[in-house]
Amino acid sequence: MRGARRAAVAALVLVSATPAGVRELGAQTTAGTCATANIGGFSGEDACVKARDIFAFVMPLVGVALSGGNPVLGEGGTLGGWGKRALSLRVTAVDGRVPANAVPIRLTGAARSNLGASRVPVPVPSVDAAIGLFAGLPAGLTNSGGVDVLLGATYLPDVTENGFSVAPQTSSVALSYGIRVGALQESWLVPGVSVSYMRRRLPTTALGYTAGNDSISVRNLAATSNSLRVVASKRVAIFGFAAGVGRDQIENTAGMEAVVNETVLNQQTRALVSLFGLRNAVTRNSAFANVSLGLGLARLVAEFGWSGAGNADPTTNTFGGRAANEGYRFGSLGLTVRF
Repeated sequence: MRGARRAAVAALVLVSATPAGVRELGAQTTAGTCATANIGGFSGEDACVKARDIFAFVMPLVGVALSGGNPVLGEGGTLGGWGKRALSLRVTAVDGRVPANAVPIRLTGAARSNLGASRVPVPVPSVDAAIGLFAGLPAGLTNSGGVDVLLGATYLPDVTENGFSVAPQTSSVALSYGIRVGALQESWLVPGVSVSYMRRRLPTTALGYTAGNDSISVRNLAATSNSLRVVASKRVAIFGFAAGVGRDQIENTAGMEAVVNETVLNQQTRALVSLFGLRNAVTRNSAFANVSLGLGLARLVAEFGWSGAGNADPTTNTFGGRAANEGYRFGSLGLTVRF
């Protein structure tokens, strides 16, 4: 039935927009007024509640993929002064869960449904760079107080397939920026240790789905991550190791509009449903480790990490026993070059 298809469609549309002791500190999803214009006096409340719950369940995945772990893969300390640079190309993916069950969307009030959850990777490609500004002050076998500026760009392509469309509303690229301060500059004996701050964004996105005379559109979908990291690293011959911990403040916003056509009691009913002011804000702790292999001036880097779970974000609908803000594993694969 068409209602069943629409629940699965809503999940896929929102996705496409798309260590022990580590815990999430809080979560909150809010939404504005659910507005319905229709013929026949039927309600769009169920569509709005399901959209809000799917947004709460899915969007933290996008925020975790956007935040990642190390701000520049394989790098721990600062670079060592003006003119030194590092460039990293990477894809970060979250081992995520998305709604899986096709359930009806009712026009007679909100209903509690089990939307299920299936395992799906959620990837975000990006380019990150570090530029040395200050080498720091001598401190024994190392320097301390070095400063690097951090820059980045996150890419989102246009996708159109089988009635789905994912398209940036302005640019396909969103810029990121930050700063890294070194506690220790890496040397032959001393590991590199630094503290960094990075602000990342996903390009503002429009999503849509059309099936027959029904449609769902998500507008002004935006994701922002403010990440604080403490990272240590050491290179031994061609091998490199880095590990760190951090905290991410993630915010996602969007608005939804839907056109639902149903035949009720042999009468055609058309409902126009809108829900704006969707906002999901979470604060999560994370831990990660990097392993790298030297290839001349470049290093091939693999990252493994965990973004922690904590307080539940209550939803009306359920997701096969999975929580709306549970912990997630993530990983990155990339190439980093110093020059």
